[in-house]
Amino acid sequence: MNRSISRFAAVFFLCLLGFSVFAVVVDLQNHLRLLEESIAAASTWLARLTGSPAQIVDGNYISVQGMSLNINHECTGIFVFFVLISFIVAYPARWGMRLAGIAVGIVALTLVNILRIATLVRLVEYYPSMFVYFHEYVWQGIFLMMVTLYSITWVEWARR
Repeated sequence: MNRSISRFAAVFFLCLLGFSVFAVVVDLQNHLRLLEESIAAASTWLARLTGSPAQIVDGNYISVQGMSLNINHECTGIFVFFVLISFIVAYPARWGMRLAGIAVGIVALTLVNILRIATLVRLVEYYPSMFVYFHEYVWQGIFLMMVTLYSITWVEWARR
């Protein structure tokens, strides 16, 4: 295998391992309440902007049509950010490019995540039986594709 590919793979997986250990050591999932509440508020605001009667309940719960959506640590996108950051750090580029790529990526993916949750809120209103399918498959796939497309776009930008 090419030396640069081996280096990329090693750094990528070491970063992922480091993030995983960090998450366990600091019990990360129990320290994301403010992020959960912020995403719930932004998603509810966006859903209401499009006519939804959704309401925030207890900070990180969105109530709509008798259903309660819990915006928990998995909904924050934090683990997706770990993958994106690991990829960008592992790729051979100037640190300025890396930091810019991380910052733009986190903002862009957060906005996509808010859109994801807002559309799930609206989906619950009209097709509640489709919620699980869209939550587990459709949006997971879209989110994965967004990370992939962003990573490819960032690599092209970083090569210039």
